[in-house]
Amino acid sequence: MVDRKCSKAFQDHTTLDSNGFPLYRRRNNGAFVMKNKIDLDNRSVVPYNKKILKRYQAHINVEWCNQAASIKYLFKYINKGPDRATTAVVQSDNQSEEQVQDEIKEYYDCRYTSACEASWRIFANEVHYRRPSVMKLPFHLPGQQPVVFGPDEDINYVLNKPSVKSSMFLSWMERNKDPNDTLACTLTYVQFPNFYVWKLDKRVWEPRQRKTTIGRIHSVPPSLGEAYFLRILLNKVRGPTSFDDIKTVNGHVYDTYKDACYALSLLDDDSEYVEAIKEASLSGSASYIHNLFCTMLLSSSLSRPEVVWESSWKYMTDDFLYRLQKYHRVTALSIPEHQLKNYALCEIEKFLLRNNSSLRRFQTMPFPAMSSSGTSDSRLIYEERAYDTTHLGNLYDSQLTMLTCEQRSVFEEIMAAVNGDNGGIFFLYGYGGIGKTFLWKRLSAAIRSKGQIVLNVASSGIASLLLDGGRTAHSRFNIPLNLTEDSVCNIKPESDVSKLLHETKLIIWDEAPMVHKHAFEALDRTMNDVFNIDPSLNSDIRFGDIKEINSFAKWLLDLGDGNVGGPNDGEATIQIPQDLLITDESDPIASLIDFVYPSILQNINNHNYFSERAILAPKNGI
Repeated sequence: MVDRKCSKAFQDHTTLDSNGFPLYRRRNNGAFVMKNKIDLDNRSVVPYNKKILKRYQAHINVEWCNQAASIKYLFKYINKGPDRATTAVVQSDNQSEEQVQDEIKEYYDCRYTSACEASWRIFANEVHYRRPSVMKLPFHLPGQQPVVFGPDEDINYVLNKPSVKSSMFLSWMERNKDPNDTLACTLTYVQFPNFYVWKLDKRVWEPRQRKTTIGRIHSVPPSLGEAYFLRILLNKVRGPTSFDDIKTVNGHVYDTYKDACYALSLLDDDSEYVEAIKEASLSGSASYIHNLFCTMLLSSSLSRPEVVWESSWKYMTDDFLYRLQKYHRVTALSIPEHQLKNYALCEIEKFLLRNNSSLRRFQTMPFPAMSSSGTSDSRLIYEERAYDTTHLGNLYDSQLTMLTCEQRSVFEEIMAAVNGDNGGIFFLYGYGGIGKTFLWKRLSAAIRSKGQIVLNVASSGIASLLLDGGRTAHSRFNIPLNLTEDSVCNIKPESDVSKLLHETKLIIWDEAPMVHKHAFEALDRTMNDVFNIDPSLNSDIRFGDIKEINSFAKWLLDLGDGNVGGPNDGEATIQIPQDLLITDESDPIASLIDFVYPSILQNINNHNYFSERAILAPKNGI
């Protein structure tokens, strides 16, 4: 601050301090003030707070508050916090006796969350120093016995605790192994406490000598999976000596406790749920059936969800099949069963994910086939892959011999580029009736029979009807109707169309010469953006090999940081490297052209030659 005024002029020179932070300095214009016997000139004015810059990683403007009202205004909104006022209308009987004070009611009536408490809770600090209670079941699955230990206890000590080695549930099965005890093996786990008592100090079951008790097992929600079915069996199975004995029915050991419950007819067959889905399909859409089935899964109502799925998945694919038939204009379109199932599973998975669940929670349910690129959730990709690959393969084999020699040559060259992922642009020109559309169909069948994607587009709607799955180029690529030299297609990098382009092996554009060149240029710019490809026009001046480019880049950085020309206050004399100078004073423009475009006459017909070099702004004024 100089003469009670704040200067907001831009800094003329930048250097770094010992910690790597920028120090802004101005020129010494001769003006100075004396502070503590020290002359402070214009270079000492620092328009920012280094601590604030370091904390927030951003340039923050420093303002001069010249009145107290500004400071009060700022602090009012920073520290005011939430406000609340409560009022109540009560009946007064003019009695002098003291009213009963309801502290709980007063607490809830005046409860509010202040800024301090909100911050305390946001940072998950302790509030009551308590832990929520954990439901402890009197039984456990094999290898899943709960263990309670402190944060500082040694793991070997914890595992050697008597409570771990001999739990109440394990001791029950050990008691059933006693050949001298003929009663234990005739009881279920629920009946066992009626005749035996658990001795905690010895960690064994002993015969009950006095008193009576009623045994029970805590309720287990179906969402716990195998633990739920284990609880059902513990009410029926008598005298098991191992976990396998619990799931053994008529001498057969089942893989899961759920299967053992079905073998004992302890579970319903879910037929009522299957009938409910069939009834709903008569008037409801496929998306409604998806939601209905997902609701059944989330509510844990289904005993065997995989059985309900196999009985009802076809009702969940009607819309998908109809859309594809309409899209391909084929009423008898045949779609492989595995593709239809995968589509329905993907729709179910999307619904479950929106409800904080997943098909992975249901071990017996199949999971949709997800590609590594994460594009399996794209509707457009499903539509382009939903072809009958078997039918297309047979069609391709039967009609391949119908290609002429010239058509086969074009076919093989394009397929070689597709199979090798070599890329390329091919232009096929010929008068009407020579078989261009026939060739497009053979190319489409060859690629789609492998489960890959071909996009068939045309410049006109009538021409697109002749192609399998054909669409106009404007609708497929979202090409603007009003084209300019710098137009781009309305395709965002993360959109479904972008994902479709990433999965596409070949684009066939029929009647391409009928559209304006700006349409191709717009698509080219969009494809460069979608695939993160450098533009075909190289706007950098050619400086030779990588070493020279790195050297030039370092010189530019030093120039911008003020390290060229020696110590200075913002004004310095720098020397341009000799290889950057045009030394021909008689005709500098011709010299520049010879440098950028050497042997231009010999490469006049080479389009790659001109796309790799350019002169940008040869003069500031033309």
